[in-house]
Amino acid sequence: MSSPTIVITGTASGFGHLAVGRFGDAGWNVVATVRKPTDLGIHGEQPNVRTLLLDVDDEAAGLGFGELALAQFGRLDALINNAGYYQAGPLEATTMDQVHRQFQTNVFGLIALNKAFIPIFRKQRSGVIVNVSSISADGGFPYTSNYQASKAAVAALTEGLHQELAEFNVQAKALHPGNHMTRIFSKVDVARDIPDDYLPSMHHFQTLNAVRSDPAGTAEVMFGMVTDGDTRRVHYYSGPDGRAIPRVKQLFGQDWYLEELSARNRGAASALWNAVMPAPVSSGAGPR
Repeated sequence: MSSPTIVITGTASGFGHLAVGRFGDAGWNVVATVRKPTDLGIHGEQPNVRTLLLDVDDEAAGLGFGELALAQFGRLDALINNAGYYQAGPLEATTMDQVHRQFQTNVFGLIALNKAFIPIFRKQRSGVIVNVSSISADGGFPYTSNYQASKAAVAALTEGLHQELAEFNVQAKALHPGNHMTRIFSKVDVARDIPDDYLPSMHHFQTLNAVRSDPAGTAEVMFGMVTDGDTRRVHYYSGPDGRAIPRVKQLFGQDWYLEELSARNRGAASALWNAVMPAPVSSGAGPR
């Protein structure tokens, strides 16, 4: 029997790059995508890894990528939609071009890839789709409203797909990573011409929003999502803050969480908040 095959998008760095190694080491065939021709050699000469160019913003390329991926190893078993783009800043200062680009990459490009792979998985009555959302979809953070709206759309989309595809033995799952040490933060598209009124609060938020963990843990969560066989579970979390936020909201309620988050952003976090939420460990981070 041939080895299972997974497609992973956005593998030049971060979670995607680590996931290629994790699945490859476990004996999987991997179709890895990168956006830049200069990154085509990034995974070396591994016989079970094929690196292909794909710009997820190109919906036509995404819609046709399923058959191209299938041709690499002759079978497809899983897809991880990992490629993403991070825009930050007050919505007031965010241009509509930035809004459209945020949703083009994180939502519309991801939808095109889902549409490309669903017919293959449906016809073979098997497959796993992992759509990478973010803890931002749950977090209610300021200055990432555009980004977290796109990631909330990914989470909602995945819940619907979970219902649509279950009868065909196809699993759809959403991953919500917290803050991790990845290159996404070096490529942030920050709003320009920000009114001075926002700057003190933005700076304070950046110093607080600084819990970052090793992204290798998220690659391990990705592997588990694909291989655990759990057909009921939809949402998975990684990172200390990624795991803490949904638990805190469940225990204390969403209203309490949002009120405490506001207090924390003003420098007035309660003792209970400090006890149940991970403490900052470095500076300059943002949500994955």
